[in-house]
Amino acid sequence: MTNSNGNYVTIKGTKEGLTIVLNDQCSFHELLEELKKKIEREQRLFENGPQVEVRVDAGNRYLSKSHEEEITEVLNKTGSVRVHEVHSNVITKDEAQEVIEKATVTSVIQIVRSGQVLRKTGDILIIGDVNPGGVVEATGNIYVIGALKGIARAGTEGESHAVVCASVMIPKQISISDTYYYAPEKHEKQEQKPAIEGPGYAYVTGEEYNAIAFEETKMLGHYLRSVSYT
Repeated sequence: MTNSNGNYVTIKGTKEGLTIVLNDQCSFHELLEELKKKIEREQRLFENGPQVEVRVDAGNRYLSKSHEEEITEVLNKTGSVRVHEVHSNVITKDEAQEVIEKATVTSVIQIVRSGQVLRKTGDILIIGDVNPGGVVEATGNIYVIGALKGIARAGTEGESHAVVCASVMIPKQISISDTYYYAPEKHEKQEQKPAIEGPGYAYVTGEEYNAIAFEETKMLGHYLRSVSYT
């Protein structure tokens, strides 16, 4: 169903900036033509001022990558608009499956031995030790009910708020996104001390997220609540 008046595009001002709302009941061709005309008519909103960030809301319309590029190109022609986000309520089946996988917690009962690499999408819960030379990788969080003595790589696709938890925290190496921790070098006959006494978790800290810190597990809930608002 289309709107005979051609009101397919609405520009709304909010405290966060401008939102361009796109009608989701007309054809994409009609929508794009109306967007071009609307921007030309409202050019005064964008001229003689600082660059404006806009959010494009497509509602229940699916936008392919090429559609997003066409919309962005029209808006960029003003010279003073920067598209901050193109949002749609609709995603493809493959994208939905990816979201589900990333939200999944995979439970594994095993010892990760030297030379083994355990790699999962989403969070992983390991019931067992990760021995020296063993590697665990996850796009989300890593939870080890046992001793972490090997290598743990969390947030491998750039999630800097991921955590690595273990009942006994004696890692050789931890990485969270692009931030790394390396255990201090010890003499072979010396037993490495835990990074933290008792169960703990590792997380990224610092103003530029440039360091990994350790905290007691009892503080994990507070940390997860704090990052959920960032």
